[in-house]
Amino acid sequence: MEALIEKSLKDIICKNGREWNEDYAYVCDDFGFVIDGASNITGEHYSKFETDAKWYAQEFGKYLEKALKDYDKTLLEIMKEGVKTVTQKYIKLTCGAKVIDMPSACVSAFRLNKSKASLDYFVLGDSGIAFYKNGKVVDITDSILPKLDNFDIETMIRLAKEKNISVLAARKLVDNQILKKRLTKNQPNGYWIMCDDVKACDHAFMGEVKFSNVDDVLLYTDGFSQIWNTIFIHKLEDVFKLLNSGKTLEMLYQELHKEQENDPVCNKFPRFKKSDDTSAVFMKI
Repeated sequence: MEALIEKSLKDIICKNGREWNEDYAYVCDDFGFVIDGASNITGEHYSKFETDAKWYAQEFGKYLEKALKDYDKTLLEIMKEGVKTVTQKYIKLTCGAKVIDMPSACVSAFRLNKSKASLDYFVLGDSGIAFYKNGKVVDITDSILPKLDNFDIETMIRLAKEKNISVLAARKLVDNQILKKRLTKNQPNGYWIMCDDVKACDHAFMGEVKFSNVDDVLLYTDGFSQIWNTIFIHKLEDVFKLLNSGKTLEMLYQELHKEQENDPVCNKFPRFKKSDDTSAVFMKI
């Protein structure tokens, strides 16, 4: 297939927050996506990678690189097929063992459709997609998971004060609470995320945006969105302005990383870890 945009400005980053990276990011002239694997809480480990979350992100990412080229299938159909494909591979790794905390990931993707002069998108979890035109931003992401995460962070802050320790040191004290939350994934009373159940895909944010209604598109994982919702370096609309004025995603990441290094125990800006995996994809339409 010929490129849908002959001349496009694209940018991408995929940075690890520790020795390994549980994110995956990809962009070409026709589509882009970011994947944020959820770190395992139970210690279950069946893959050759450092964590099964990394394995899941890698497998789903490689699958999407090929599958999104098939324009005979919708994004929803492609995602559901991906869930089945990757789950079958994981079951083979486990040799049928019962897994408490199945690997999962947040996924945000878009694909350009030349015949309709539009962009289709799919967002599941707290990875997101943002559109920019004439100084205005439309940001699409699930708010449920961040609310659940904030409950855990509030517990960490309380425990840190009670025990006179850092917020980061209090992180290990909330494992059971986080696991309880994890066990609600893809349940009506919990949150929806890419895992082993295709029905989660039906709860994704999906839609179509005409090319005439968007100048720029930004995909991001929650590590990158710390810029505007956790460490508050720039507002989201200012991120677009900076990218249009010559800044790169790498430059923005370096600003974020500097602030994270200045707050290593997470007391100033409470969060689960000093530095999270950080991925983003930017494209001018």
